[in-house]
Amino acid sequence: MKKTALFVVLLCFQFSFSQKLLVSWSQQNIENYTEDMYNEAQKLSPEQLLEKNKNAAYWSEVFLTMNASVNNYENDKEYLKNLARQITDTKETKIKGTSRLIIWDRIVSGDIIFEGKGLVVENDLFLINGRANQVLQSVTRKNFGFVTSSSTKKELESLREKWLDYLNGKPVEEFKPAEFKNAKIAEISGLNAVHALIISLQDNSVKEQITKKCLKQIYNLDELPTSKESPAKFCSPDTYTYAYLAMLFGDKTRDETKTAKWWLNFWNENQKKLSWNNEGFYEVKK
Repeated sequence: MKKTALFVVLLCFQFSFSQKLLVSWSQQNIENYTEDMYNEAQKLSPEQLLEKNKNAAYWSEVFLTMNASVNNYENDKEYLKNLARQITDTKETKIKGTSRLIIWDRIVSGDIIFEGKGLVVENDLFLINGRANQVLQSVTRKNFGFVTSSSTKKELESLREKWLDYLNGKPVEEFKPAEFKNAKIAEISGLNAVHALIISLQDNSVKEQITKKCLKQIYNLDELPTSKESPAKFCSPDTYTYAYLAMLFGDKTRDETKTAKWWLNFWNENQKKLSWNNEGFYEVKK
């Protein structure tokens, strides 16, 4: 019992300072993940963890590399410097088992299905350098910028040098993420999140399977109920997404004329005109 309790505490601690939760998330949401895997990861050497970071194929493997690094190598400067050197490695690996992992750009690309809630990660974990940056942020609790699929070579080289300078004891100014004044939910307020939410509303067979599985397992239903009061409606990720978009654009309740197609057309026509206002939502600039 003590061993299991420690396992839970360590994992919760790791995510208390470097990621954001949208509605809910727990380690139980990680696919292909067991306590034995956790225990084995704690035995890995720095060299083995560097290789794991390069070759990760599952979100669970990425998680375990981060966790083992936080628990065992916080003061290993050489290991951390080698991670920093991976910041310019742009190789991509298609991460599997991403249930309730939220990386907005990967939702737009179709690599991740948005389930309405989960763990929001700003670094692109499908990239070696994104994973390296995530580990460094988790271990040091410092943020010198994020790695995304659109990061340029110059930006990555600059980020690498910032990490190396910091690890060599030099003063480095931290990155300050954009702030959204009066935001109801800060985690969904960036334009990349808005784009991802709109893309996630479009028809997707995997999203349909997730909805049907939830309805059957939890409510023994074959389809979504018509009643708006039924909790079973939250089996559909779209229930969350429509509510988020209403909030982001100042609608007090969902306007049902704003369908998935409507939102997609709206985005295509207005994405460059959107401006965050002091009331805490987006408006279209004239």
